[in-house]
Amino acid sequence: MQFERLVDYFERLENTSSRIEMIKILSELLKEASAGEAKKIVYLCQGKVLPDYEGLEIGIGEKFVEEAIATVSGNRKENVEKEYKKEGDLGLVAEKMLAKRKQKSLFSQKLSVDKVYDNLLKIAKSTGQKSQDVKIRLLSELLNSSTPREAKYIIRFPIGTLRLGIGDPTIMDALAEIYWKEHENDEDIKNRIKKEKYKDEEEFGRRVRSLLREKIEAKYNIHPDLGEIADIIKKYGIEGLEKIKIEHGIPIRPTLAERLSSSEDIIKKIGKCAIEAKYDGFRLQIHKKENNVIIFSRRLEKMTQMFPEIVKAVREEIKVKEVIFEGEALAYNENTKEFYPFQITIQRKRKYDIGKMSEEFPLKLFVFDVMFMEGKNVMGMPFKERRKIVEQITKGGKNIVATESIITESPRDIDKYFNECIERGLEGIVAKDLNAPYIAGARKFAWIKLKRSYRGELSDSVDVVIVGYFKGRGLRAKFGLGALLTAVYDKKEDCFKTIAKIGSGFKEEQIEELEKILSEIKIDKKPARVISRIEPDVWVEPKYVIEVVADEITKSPIHTAGMKKEEGLALRFPRMISFRRDKKPEDCTTVEEIERMYINQKVVNLTETEERIDGDLTV
Repeated sequence: MQFERLVDYFERLENTSSRIEMIKILSELLKEASAGEAKKIVYLCQGKVLPDYEGLEIGIGEKFVEEAIATVSGNRKENVEKEYKKEGDLGLVAEKMLAKRKQKSLFSQKLSVDKVYDNLLKIAKSTGQKSQDVKIRLLSELLNSSTPREAKYIIRFPIGTLRLGIGDPTIMDALAEIYWKEHENDEDIKNRIKKEKYKDEEEFGRRVRSLLREKIEAKYNIHPDLGEIADIIKKYGIEGLEKIKIEHGIPIRPTLAERLSSSEDIIKKIGKCAIEAKYDGFRLQIHKKENNVIIFSRRLEKMTQMFPEIVKAVREEIKVKEVIFEGEALAYNENTKEFYPFQITIQRKRKYDIGKMSEEFPLKLFVFDVMFMEGKNVMGMPFKERRKIVEQITKGGKNIVATESIITESPRDIDKYFNECIERGLEGIVAKDLNAPYIAGARKFAWIKLKRSYRGELSDSVDVVIVGYFKGRGLRAKFGLGALLTAVYDKKEDCFKTIAKIGSGFKEEQIEELEKILSEIKIDKKPARVISRIEPDVWVEPKYVIEVVADEITKSPIHTAGMKKEEGLALRFPRMISFRRDKKPEDCTTVEEIERMYINQKVVNLTETEERIDGDLTV
């Protein structure tokens, strides 16, 4: 495929404000792509060259990009800088300046998708001395052969401003859209849905697409590389998904916990269960094969180099040959047998002085689950069986141990253990269904977290994604940022729905940081995946997650989270308490969780009112 053709699709995607239209455009694009191109096109649509877990970024500094634009367009670098200040988008600057270029080089050639992707991959992989010179040359080579329109998008790749707003679920929906028609008569499909039950072809088609999407997502959860998945489907059809298995070095999307407000609710939901201490540290996924150890964060980023003492401990204390397991790593004082606060643990996430910090604040790993063991996928086993494996592989360990755990069906026992955990400085507890499998990439009631009880106010925190901001007024005018428009994630619709306008809880340095990082991802119009009735001063790409607390959840006519009959849900008096850099936008609190929290909150308020009345009557 010619790169110019891909740019046609980029422009259509950039100009749509509808997620449904975005799925349609992507399905057309992927249908047109050849088997060998599908992988590269998916990566380029995502603004990268490899899946996230590879940790390879295209990145070139803006100054070097300006230099490449100046060289190819025949302009002075100062002119490029001047135009950039005016436009605020180096892609538009490149388009504008290359449009005025008098002639292309004699060595220019029509760009293909393969050529653009290959050069960007070389740019990303270029390291060491003079690597910046190599990167500028490779970028200039592409610009030299590009049309002004192509240049706009080529420039946006290395500085991370492509911003097509495409989420992974949208790509999966597009793949299902392409292939549903040829699979409507598959035996598996026919066994699961009866065509005659649906009133029309459109409704039946939606159900078939939903089933295909489930198959794609199931493989994505154990192999989070949509480029590779698109390529396999292109080559072998949907049946090719069976080729995808768990592999060492490819992370599994973590299972997520639901939340309930009391120990009674937990027992009512899952009955007799395991209760584990909830540690406040780094959630790590460890892959071991012989002596090869790879560590991933909860965001599936490679973190191996940051935690040398964990790598050493895995090699020495985990005796099996091949295993994939999960644990929480915390800074731990062996002398006092106490956990350091999270503020100490977080200091271990660094690129420099790793050796010094690992000696000063060594991490201890508390293992809570296992997904793969000696060549066998164990995710389908009941938790109680996986727990035995956890205890087996950590037996005798000093730096790697199993999480503390009790088994009970008594709310009183849960409350007692919960209070013990809080007193020791831990976050709370996690209840686990003894018979549940490990559900990769999903938030189910197999795990239920209990951090604090509701007492007439929303005392549990909520993670929200920033989708826009309002310019500062009064004392905040100098920062250019006064309040944030935030949203929660609707998994069913793969979109973000607004829940709060947040203007408090910021320290001055946080406002400065927010203004800086948000100004780098601002966009001209509402993102296609954001559902909002509020128009902020500036829209931003949904990228950054923050943790907030609020007094309660209330009904709102202006916020769209959980909207029914023109009323949504909103956070009352929200305050920011921290950045959640360990979470992707899709990992923030969901609409479904907010709806449940609202119901639980009402139940607690009612119960407390009744208790007060009863108390008055007995006085």
